[in-house]
Amino acid sequence: MKKLSKNKLTIITVNFNAAKLVSELIDSIHASKDINFGIKIVVVENSQEDLSKLSGVTYLRNKGNLGFSSGNNLGIIEAEGDYVWFMNPDITVEPNTISHLINFMDKNPDVGVVTPKIILPNGKLDRNCRRKFPTPINSLKRFLGLNGYFIDTPENEKVEVDSVMGSNMLVRTEIGQKIGWWDEDYFMYGEDIEFCWRVKELGYKVMYIPDVIAHHHHGASSGLKKTSVKITIADNSVRRKAILGSTNAMRIFYKKHYAGNILVDPFIYLGIWFLERIRLLMRGL
Repeated sequence: MKKLSKNKLTIITVNFNAAKLVSELIDSIHASKDINFGIKIVVVENSQEDLSKLSGVTYLRNKGNLGFSSGNNLGIIEAEGDYVWFMNPDITVEPNTISHLINFMDKNPDVGVVTPKIILPNGKLDRNCRRKFPTPINSLKRFLGLNGYFIDTPENEKVEVDSVMGSNMLVRTEIGQKIGWWDEDYFMYGEDIEFCWRVKELGYKVMYIPDVIAHHHHGASSGLKKTSVKITIADNSVRRKAILGSTNAMRIFYKKHYAGNILVDPFIYLGIWFLERIRLLMRGL
């Protein structure tokens, strides 16, 4: 990918013990085709790894592992251009993905956030890239093993969704500025749902575009997913922190958007606590 003078897009990735994957992500960005605009790459370090020798990137070191939202907000300080694309280190993009989605955003000013089709290492769709909001009813359906959480349209159909994944999320800069970017009440997990909630509150669409593809190991930093078990270096302390982060995100989101019914609230919080205990027990944590 040739260097162009004006940066239209900033790509931000937050690294936590995934140095090799960061390099693979950057290589996939540089292999992108049909790019007629400048791209700035910002790498934010949330772990003790040192990627300062990476060429062609702006490298920032956070004050320790302060969470995904904190890392992204630090990266925003260096952002330039009309768009910001948040990509996790365990993401790679196909050569036409960046140009296609930027072109889509240019032509659709009513869209605030967009994501491509995201494929797991086993070749299947990462269903988390097209989700419904976790309303109490949707959450109950999911807890009961029913499909209350994922969009159920055909995976190759372009569709407006409630929420996409923060691991691969293209955002219109002016919209991110209006909502104040990432909510740091969330340490990890849930912050992308909160982000999309705020975007939709402003009246903008959140879109899933399956015309182009990104690949996702999923869970490389947290160590919780089977899709990345062979590449993660997460230890049990990291896994425990990730589980607690996921259930705490449920509490935060519910309190922000649904709480207020004195008859229902105790059962919701009890259910989250129960789920948290199960997840910890299942992993011996």
